[in-house]
Amino acid sequence: MNLNREFKIGSRFLGSGHPCFIIAEAGVNHDGDFEKAKKLVDLAVSARADAVKFQTFSGDKLASKDALLATYHKKGAISEKETLKDLLKRLELSFDQQRELFTYARQQGIMVFSTPFDEESADFLESVGVPAFKIASFSLTNYPLLAHIAEKKKPMIMSTGLHTIGEIEEAVRVIQETGNTQLALLQCTAHYPIKVHDVHLKVMETLRSAFQLPVGYSDHTTGITITLAAVALGANIVEKHFTFDQASFGVDHDASISPAELHALVQGVRDIEAALGTSVKIIPEIEKEIQRVHRPSLVSRTDIPAGVVITAEMLVIKKPGTGIHPKDWRWVVGRRAKTAIEADRLILPGYLE
Repeated sequence: MNLNREFKIGSRFLGSGHPCFIIAEAGVNHDGDFEKAKKLVDLAVSARADAVKFQTFSGDKLASKDALLATYHKKGAISEKETLKDLLKRLELSFDQQRELFTYARQQGIMVFSTPFDEESADFLESVGVPAFKIASFSLTNYPLLAHIAEKKKPMIMSTGLHTIGEIEEAVRVIQETGNTQLALLQCTAHYPIKVHDVHLKVMETLRSAFQLPVGYSDHTTGITITLAAVALGANIVEKHFTFDQASFGVDHDASISPAELHALVQGVRDIEAALGTSVKIIPEIEKEIQRVHRPSLVSRTDIPAGVVITAEMLVIKKPGTGIHPKDWRWVVGRRAKTAIEADRLILPGYLE
Protein backbone atom coordinates (compact mmCIF):
# COMPACT_ATOMS: atom_id res chain seq x y z
CA MET A 1 0.00 0.00 0.00
CA ASN A 2 1.25 3.46 -0.81
CA LEU A 3 -1.06 5.98 0.78
CA ASN A 4 -0.11 9.54 1.64
CA ARG A 5 2.55 9.81 4.31
CA GLU A 6 1.18 13.15 5.43
CA PHE A 7 -2.04 15.13 5.27
CA LYS A 8 -3.68 18.13 6.88
CA ILE A 9 -6.36 18.43 9.54
CA GLY A 10 -7.48 22.00 9.37
CA SER A 11 -4.27 24.01 9.13
CA ARG A 12 -2.15 21.30 10.76
CA PHE A 13 0.01 18.83 8.86
CA LEU A 14 0.22 15.29 10.22
CA GLY A 15 3.16 13.07 9.46
CA SER A 16 6.92 12.79 9.60
CA GLY A 17 8.69 16.09 10.17
CA HIS A 18 5.64 17.83 11.60
CA PRO A 19 4.80 18.53 15.27
CA CYS A 20 2.92 15.80 17.08
CA PHE A 21 -0.85 16.33 16.93
CA ILE A 22 -2.18 16.23 20.50
CA ILE A 23 -5.80 15.17 20.95
CA ALA A 24 -7.35 15.88 24.33
CA GLU A 25 -9.97 13.13 24.50
CA ALA A 26 -12.98 14.36 26.47
CA GLY A 27 -14.90 11.29 25.35
CA VAL A 28 -17.84 10.73 27.68
CA ASN A 29 -16.22 12.31 30.73
CA HIS A 30 -18.95 14.96 30.61
CA ASP A 31 -21.24 12.18 31.95
CA GLY A 32 -24.05 13.45 29.74
CA ASP A 33 -23.83 16.96 31.25
CA PHE A 34 -23.61 19.68 28.58
CA GLU A 35 -22.13 22.31 30.90
CA LYS A 36 -19.45 19.89 32.01
CA ALA A 37 -18.65 19.23 28.35
CA LYS A 38 -18.06 22.95 27.80
CA LYS A 39 -15.74 23.04 30.81
CA LEU A 40 -13.77 20.16 29.34
CA VAL A 41 -13.33 22.27 26.20
CA ASP A 42 -12.02 25.11 28.37
CA LEU A 43 -9.52 22.78 30.01
CA ALA A 44 -8.23 21.52 26.65
CA VAL A 45 -7.84 25.12 25.50
CA SER A 46 -5.94 26.15 28.63
CA ALA A 47 -3.59 23.17 28.24
CA ARG A 48 -2.92 24.14 24.59
CA ALA A 49 -3.92 20.81 23.12
CA ASP A 50 -4.24 20.80 19.34
CA ALA A 51 -7.77 19.43 19.42
CA VAL A 52 -10.50 18.36 21.80
CA LYS A 53 -12.50 15.29 20.87
CA PHE A 54 -15.86 13.87 21.90
CA GLN A 55 -17.89 10.79 20.99
CA THR A 56 -21.12 10.91 18.99
CA PHE A 57 -23.43 7.94 19.37
CA SER A 58 -26.90 6.67 20.05
CA GLY A 59 -27.23 4.03 22.74
CA ASP A 60 -30.05 2.42 20.79
CA LYS A 61 -27.95 2.19 17.60
CA LEU A 62 -24.70 1.19 19.25
CA ALA A 63 -25.80 -1.65 21.54
CA SER A 64 -28.34 -4.44 21.22
CA LYS A 65 -30.38 -5.88 24.08
CA ASP A 66 -27.80 -8.66 24.25
CA ALA A 67 -24.84 -6.30 24.59
CA LEU A 68 -22.46 -7.07 27.45
CA LEU A 69 -20.94 -4.73 30.01
CA ALA A 70 -17.15 -4.87 30.14
CA THR A 71 -15.47 -4.59 33.53
CA TYR A 72 -14.76 -0.91 32.98
CA HIS A 73 -18.44 -0.30 32.14
CA LYS A 74 -19.56 -1.86 35.41
CA LYS A 75 -17.71 0.71 37.51
CA GLY A 76 -19.85 3.36 35.77
CA ALA A 77 -23.17 1.56 35.97
CA ILE A 78 -25.74 3.02 38.35
CA SER A 79 -27.02 -0.44 39.30
CA GLU A 80 -26.39 -4.11 38.62
CA LYS A 81 -29.49 -4.11 36.43
CA GLU A 82 -28.37 -1.29 34.13
CA THR A 83 -27.71 -2.57 30.61
CA LEU A 84 -25.00 -1.29 28.30
CA LYS A 85 -27.69 0.27 26.13
CA ASP A 86 -29.10 2.17 29.14
CA LEU A 87 -25.64 3.22 30.32
CA LEU A 88 -24.79 4.63 26.89
CA LYS A 89 -28.07 6.48 26.65
CA ARG A 90 -27.21 8.20 29.94
CA LEU A 91 -23.98 9.46 28.41
CA GLU A 92 -25.41 10.80 25.16
CA LEU A 93 -25.32 14.45 24.17
CA SER A 94 -28.05 15.39 21.69
CA PHE A 95 -27.18 16.64 18.23
CA ASP A 96 -28.38 20.10 19.24
CA GLN A 97 -26.13 20.07 22.30
CA GLN A 98 -23.17 18.90 20.24
CA ARG A 99 -23.80 21.55 17.60
CA GLU A 100 -23.67 24.20 20.29
CA LEU A 101 -20.67 22.53 21.92
CA PHE A 102 -18.65 22.49 18.69
CA THR A 103 -19.50 26.13 18.03
CA TYR A 104 -18.35 26.96 21.54
CA ALA A 105 -15.06 25.11 21.04
CA ARG A 106 -14.32 26.94 17.81
CA GLN A 107 -15.05 30.24 19.51
CA GLN A 108 -12.44 29.31 22.12
CA GLY A 109 -9.91 28.76 19.34
CA ILE A 110 -9.49 24.99 19.48
CA MET A 111 -10.08 22.36 16.83
CA VAL A 112 -12.94 20.04 17.72
CA PHE A 113 -14.11 16.76 16.23
CA SER A 114 -15.66 13.49 17.36
CA THR A 115 -15.88 9.72 17.01
CA PRO A 116 -19.10 8.67 15.25
CA PHE A 117 -20.41 5.17 15.89
CA ASP A 118 -23.14 5.09 13.27
CA GLU A 119 -23.84 6.61 9.88
CA GLU A 120 -26.39 9.16 11.13
CA SER A 121 -23.85 10.43 13.66
CA ALA A 122 -21.22 10.70 10.93
CA ASP A 123 -23.64 12.65 8.73
CA PHE A 124 -24.40 14.99 11.61
CA LEU A 125 -20.71 15.61 12.25
CA GLU A 126 -20.18 16.39 8.58
CA SER A 127 -23.07 18.84 8.71
CA VAL A 128 -21.40 20.79 11.52
CA GLY A 129 -18.10 20.94 9.65
CA VAL A 130 -15.77 18.77 11.69
CA PRO A 131 -12.26 18.79 10.15
CA ALA A 132 -11.69 15.05 10.68
CA PHE A 133 -13.26 11.83 11.90
CA LYS A 134 -11.91 9.54 14.61
CA ILE A 135 -12.60 5.83 14.21
CA ALA A 136 -12.74 3.86 17.44
CA SER A 137 -11.11 0.46 17.72
CA PHE A 138 -14.59 -0.98 18.26
CA SER A 139 -15.61 0.10 14.72
CA LEU A 140 -12.61 -1.20 12.78
CA THR A 141 -14.55 -4.12 11.29
CA ASN A 142 -17.74 -2.11 10.74
CA TYR A 143 -16.90 -1.84 7.05
CA PRO A 144 -20.12 -0.11 5.96
CA LEU A 145 -19.47 2.62 8.53
CA LEU A 146 -15.82 2.95 7.48
CA ALA A 147 -16.77 3.30 3.83
CA HIS A 148 -19.57 5.76 4.62
CA ILE A 149 -17.18 8.00 6.55
CA ALA A 150 -14.32 7.61 4.09
CA GLU A 151 -16.53 8.70 1.21
CA LYS A 152 -16.81 12.11 2.87
CA LYS A 153 -13.15 12.60 1.86
CA LYS A 154 -12.12 14.04 5.21
CA PRO A 155 -9.11 12.96 7.27
CA MET A 156 -9.59 9.85 9.38
CA ILE A 157 -7.66 8.75 12.48
CA MET A 158 -8.28 5.08 13.29
CA SER A 159 -7.42 3.28 16.52
CA THR A 160 -6.41 -0.36 16.05
CA GLY A 161 -7.09 -2.04 19.39
CA LEU A 162 -8.83 -5.43 19.48
CA HIS A 163 -7.70 -6.35 15.96
CA THR A 164 -4.97 -8.24 14.12
CA ILE A 165 -2.67 -6.77 11.49
CA GLY A 166 -4.71 -8.60 8.84
CA GLU A 167 -7.93 -7.01 10.05
CA ILE A 168 -6.26 -3.60 10.08
CA GLU A 169 -5.13 -4.21 6.49
CA GLU A 170 -8.70 -5.00 5.46
CA ALA A 171 -10.03 -1.85 7.15
CA VAL A 172 -7.39 0.26 5.42
CA ARG A 173 -8.34 -1.35 2.11
CA VAL A 174 -12.02 -0.50 2.63
CA ILE A 175 -11.11 3.13 3.27
CA GLN A 176 -8.59 3.28 0.41
CA GLU A 177 -11.05 1.94 -2.12
CA THR A 178 -13.22 5.04 -1.63
CA GLY A 179 -10.30 7.16 -2.84
CA ASN A 180 -9.71 8.62 0.62
CA THR A 181 -5.99 8.49 1.41
CA GLN A 182 -6.09 10.81 4.41
CA LEU A 183 -5.66 8.15 7.08
CA ALA A 184 -3.58 7.73 10.23
CA LEU A 185 -3.38 4.66 12.46
CA LEU A 186 -3.05 4.60 16.24
CA GLN A 187 -1.62 1.77 18.30
CA CYS A 188 -4.13 1.17 21.07
CA THR A 189 -4.89 -1.38 23.77
CA ALA A 190 -8.64 -1.21 24.23
CA HIS A 191 -9.10 -1.47 27.98
CA TYR A 192 -9.48 1.26 30.61
CA PRO A 193 -7.02 1.65 32.29
CA ILE A 194 -4.20 -0.65 31.15
CA LYS A 195 -0.88 -1.66 32.68
CA VAL A 196 2.37 -0.63 31.01
CA HIS A 197 3.23 -4.17 29.93
CA ASP A 198 0.09 -4.16 27.77
CA VAL A 199 1.08 -1.02 25.81
CA HIS A 200 3.39 -2.38 23.03
CA LEU A 201 4.57 0.95 21.66
CA LYS A 202 6.79 -0.81 19.13
CA VAL A 203 3.65 -1.70 17.17
CA MET A 204 3.67 1.92 15.96
CA GLU A 205 6.71 1.13 13.83
CA THR A 206 5.04 -2.04 12.54
CA LEU A 207 2.03 0.01 11.45
CA ARG A 208 4.24 2.67 9.88
CA SER A 209 6.26 0.08 7.96
CA ALA A 210 3.26 -1.98 6.87
CA PHE A 211 0.98 0.83 5.75
CA GLN A 212 3.26 3.82 5.03
CA LEU A 213 0.90 6.09 6.96
CA PRO A 214 1.21 8.57 9.82
CA VAL A 215 0.99 6.64 13.08
CA GLY A 216 0.47 7.42 16.73
CA TYR A 217 -0.75 6.17 20.04
CA SER A 218 -4.07 6.28 21.87
CA ASP A 219 -3.11 5.96 25.52
CA HIS A 220 -5.20 4.23 28.17
CA THR A 221 -2.52 3.98 30.86
CA THR A 222 -2.62 6.15 33.96
CA GLY A 223 -0.30 9.14 34.02
CA ILE A 224 1.55 10.68 31.09
CA THR A 225 4.82 8.74 30.95
CA ILE A 226 3.79 6.32 28.20
CA THR A 227 2.31 9.05 25.99
CA LEU A 228 5.57 10.95 26.22
CA ALA A 229 7.49 7.77 25.40
CA ALA A 230 5.35 7.36 22.28
CA VAL A 231 6.32 10.85 21.15
CA ALA A 232 10.00 10.08 21.73
CA LEU A 233 9.54 6.98 19.53
CA GLY A 234 8.11 9.07 16.71
CA ALA A 235 4.34 9.21 17.23
CA ASN A 236 2.76 11.68 14.81
CA ILE A 237 -0.44 11.78 16.90
CA VAL A 238 -1.21 11.12 20.54
CA GLU A 239 -4.63 10.88 22.14
CA LYS A 240 -5.26 10.95 25.87
CA HIS A 241 -8.45 10.93 27.93
CA PHE A 242 -8.70 13.74 30.46
CA THR A 243 -11.10 14.64 33.25
CA PHE A 244 -11.60 17.08 36.08
CA ASP A 245 -11.64 14.42 38.76
CA GLN A 246 -10.18 10.94 38.34
CA ALA A 247 -12.20 9.74 41.33
CA SER A 248 -15.51 10.70 39.70
CA PHE A 249 -18.15 8.05 39.15
CA GLY A 250 -18.12 6.90 35.54
CA VAL A 251 -16.60 4.53 33.01
CA ASP A 252 -13.49 6.45 31.94
CA HIS A 253 -12.52 8.86 34.72
CA ASP A 254 -9.97 6.58 36.39
CA ALA A 255 -8.26 5.95 33.03
CA SER A 256 -8.00 9.68 32.37
CA ILE A 257 -5.47 12.30 33.38
CA SER A 258 -6.06 15.30 35.62
CA PRO A 259 -6.04 18.94 34.49
CA ALA A 260 -2.50 19.38 35.81
CA GLU A 261 -1.37 16.25 33.97
CA LEU A 262 -2.93 17.44 30.71
CA HIS A 263 -0.97 20.69 30.97
CA ALA A 264 2.19 18.73 31.76
CA LEU A 265 1.55 16.34 28.86
CA VAL A 266 1.27 19.07 26.25
CA GLN A 267 4.37 20.83 27.55
CA GLY A 268 6.21 17.51 27.74
CA VAL A 269 5.41 16.67 24.13
CA ARG A 270 6.71 20.04 22.95
CA ASP A 271 9.85 19.66 25.09
CA ILE A 272 10.52 16.21 23.62
CA GLU A 273 10.10 17.52 20.08
CA ALA A 274 12.55 20.33 20.80
CA ALA A 275 14.98 17.88 22.40
CA LEU A 276 14.87 15.45 19.45
CA GLY A 277 16.33 18.19 17.28
CA THR A 278 18.39 17.10 14.28
CA SER A 279 19.99 13.78 13.43
CA VAL A 280 23.10 15.65 12.24
CA LYS A 281 25.84 15.57 14.87
CA ILE A 282 26.71 19.23 15.35
CA ILE A 283 28.41 21.40 17.95
CA PRO A 284 25.53 23.65 19.00
CA GLU A 285 26.24 27.29 19.72
CA ILE A 286 25.55 26.77 23.42
CA GLU A 287 28.52 24.35 23.56
CA LYS A 288 31.03 26.79 22.07
CA GLU A 289 32.04 28.34 25.43
CA ILE A 290 32.31 24.90 27.05
CA GLN A 291 34.32 23.74 24.06
CA ARG A 292 36.90 26.45 24.72
CA VAL A 293 36.92 25.73 28.47
CA HIS A 294 36.96 21.94 28.56
CA ARG A 295 38.53 20.55 25.40
CA PRO A 296 42.26 19.85 25.75
CA SER A 297 45.26 21.41 24.03
CA LEU A 298 49.03 20.92 24.06
CA VAL A 299 50.62 22.51 27.14
CA SER A 300 54.29 22.86 28.24
CA ARG A 301 55.22 20.32 30.90
CA THR A 302 58.41 22.25 31.78
CA ASP A 303 60.00 25.62 31.09
CA ILE A 304 61.12 25.66 27.46
CA PRO A 305 63.94 28.14 26.74
CA ALA A 306 64.01 30.03 23.44
CA GLY A 307 65.89 28.18 20.71
CA VAL A 308 65.37 24.72 22.25
CA VAL A 309 64.09 21.88 20.05
CA ILE A 310 60.82 20.63 21.57
CA THR A 311 60.63 16.96 22.55
CA ALA A 312 57.62 14.85 23.49
CA GLU A 313 58.72 14.89 27.14
CA MET A 314 58.24 18.67 27.21
CA LEU A 315 54.54 18.38 26.38
CA VAL A 316 51.38 17.46 28.27
CA ILE A 317 47.66 17.57 27.34
CA LYS A 318 45.48 19.86 29.48
CA LYS A 319 42.61 22.33 29.33
CA PRO A 320 41.68 24.78 27.79
CA GLY A 321 40.76 24.01 24.22
CA THR A 322 42.08 27.24 22.72
CA GLY A 323 45.56 25.99 21.84
CA ILE A 324 47.00 23.38 19.50
CA HIS A 325 44.86 20.25 19.08
CA PRO A 326 46.37 17.12 20.72
CA LYS A 327 46.26 15.31 17.36
CA ASP A 328 48.92 17.78 16.14
CA TRP A 329 51.43 16.53 18.75
CA ARG A 330 53.79 15.24 16.04
CA TRP A 331 53.69 18.58 14.23
CA VAL A 332 54.99 20.30 17.38
CA VAL A 333 57.68 17.78 18.34
CA GLY A 334 60.98 18.61 16.60
CA ARG A 335 60.20 22.30 16.15
CA ARG A 336 62.33 24.97 17.78
CA ALA A 337 60.86 27.36 20.35
CA LYS A 338 60.90 30.86 18.87
CA THR A 339 60.45 32.36 22.35
CA ALA A 340 60.74 31.15 25.92
CA ILE A 341 57.64 29.24 27.05
CA GLU A 342 56.83 29.09 30.76
CA ALA A 343 55.89 25.73 32.26
CA ASP A 344 52.15 24.90 32.31
CA ARG A 345 51.30 27.28 29.49
CA LEU A 346 49.53 26.68 26.20
CA ILE A 347 51.79 25.92 23.25
CA LEU A 348 50.64 28.32 20.54
CA PRO A 349 51.67 28.18 16.87
CA GLY A 350 53.27 31.60 17.10
CA TYR A 351 55.72 30.31 19.72
CA LEU A 352 57.29 27.86 17.26
CA GLU A 353 59.68 28.18 14.35
